[in-house]
Amino acid sequence: MKKIISIIALLIVATTGITKAQDAALVAEVKKCIELQNTRETMAEAMALQFKPMVESGQLKIDNMDAMSHEIADALMTKLNDKLIEFYCENYTIEEIKTLNAFYATPLGQKNIKLAPKASYLGTQITQDPAFAITLLTIMAKYMKQ
Repeated sequence: MKKIISIIALLIVATTGITKAQDAALVAEVKKCIELQNTRETMAEAMALQFKPMVESGQLKIDNMDAMSHEIADALMTKLNDKLIEFYCENYTIEEIKTLNAFYATPLGQKNIKLAPKASYLGTQITQDPAFAITLLTIMAKYMKQ
């Protein structure tokens, strides 16, 4: 009986060691993925795109949009980095992350990353359009409880 318990204990310890090694490899790939996506710079550009119309219209007076956007991105990344790692590790396998990394390392992958803030901003512009607000309210009213 002692041998069986010892073998089971050994298997548990061995499996835990393998899992931790796999987790470490996955985390390393996820960190590479976040770096390849140029997440900080992408966020800074997205911030600048959000504030630009308000600055151009005179609603906001900002001396250095680039510096402000980068400082906001830095603050976000401080909070977001661990959450991103956790998110990717929970939702992707190491093979999937390696595939993403291979894509992001290509010129097309980098182009996709570079254009992402602009594509996202298009969605923001549409949702801020008064005509869309009417459509949105009409759809919401259809589903609201009486």
